[in-house]
Amino acid sequence: MARADKKTTDAASTIRKRAERFQTKLPLSIGDKQGTIHNISATGAYFEIDAHHNPGSQVSFVVDLETPGGKIQVQCLGEIVRVQEHDGKLGVAVKIVSSDLLGAG
Repeated sequence: MARADKKTTDAASTIRKRAERFQTKLPLSIGDKQGTIHNISATGAYFEIDAHHNPGSQVSFVVDLETPGGKIQVQCLGEIVRVQEHDGKLGVAVKIVSSDLLGAG
């Protein structure tokens, strides 16, 4: 029985680690507030912004991306999993719940 529990735990760890994070500096906006994404994956992101957010709440944000075809924007909905102060700004870690391509910015 203990062996099955270990496999379940190992599987859960693998699922959490499945999405590779990319270090970056991408502009993002939450309403009229501007911030910077420092790392992002298919399932989450970490950004800094001058606005207070609470762990457990949801946040909608727009990421600006430069592509060979021009600038595009991606609208994301995330669940805040961690908030910390970093260099006078708030660092916010989110689990991305959904995302939609908005098109040219």
